[in-house]
Amino acid sequence: MNRKYLNRLSKFAIVAAVISITACKEEGGMAPEYMPDMYRSPSIETYVDFGELRGNYSDTNYTNKMTARQPVSGTIPRGFVPYGYENTPEGYELAGQNLKNPIAYNDKVAADGKELYGMFCVHCHGKTGQGDGTLVERDKFPPIPTKFVEGLALTEGKMFHTITYGKGLMGSHSSQLNKEERWKLVHYIRTAFMKEVVVQDTNVAVVDIIEEVITEVVEEAPVVEEHGH
Repeated sequence: MNRKYLNRLSKFAIVAAVISITACKEEGGMAPEYMPDMYRSPSIETYVDFGELRGNYSDTNYTNKMTARQPVSGTIPRGFVPYGYENTPEGYELAGQNLKNPIAYNDKVAADGKELYGMFCVHCHGKTGQGDGTLVERDKFPPIPTKFVEGLALTEGKMFHTITYGKGLMGSHSSQLNKEERWKLVHYIRTAFMKEVVVQDTNVAVVDIIEEVITEVVEEAPVVEEHGH
């Protein structure tokens, strides 16, 4: 009796499984999706109209509602300083004549520049700045004509301009490196490879020492109770 019951139950389960698999298929062979937005959210791209995304071109609740608005003409982001030289041969020459490194050189700046060089430059310019990086050795790029050697007639302004916009086969690095990082990189290349002698700025260390002394004096000062009158 039990075996007969189990056989019937097994047959019923198989039939139910087959029905559940085949009965819900659409004409194209795919099963219908139940609330697909719950697990497959639409990909929203910057400045894309919601109406374009969902096909609701005539629905004002969707159209003209971009994911991000264009900034007002003539405005710049907070903390952003525009670069005043154009990406032209004339801009390159003007940058070379007028731009000077605004960052004072010290050991910390040199260390930061070395780290940045290892992340963004060494694969093309090589460990010693001679244009023999791994990409050049593997014939991914032709040999780099500019070699960072002592006495190279290349101003720091032109170097900064090149890192900002790119030059020749070298692309722009302004999206990867902010202005401070670009100037630190220029410092490192000129001192490490071009053997430029730069006077170190010790003001940072002096300020740190003064702050430490002030902190110690404040901590050791006796506490004086104030009494109201």
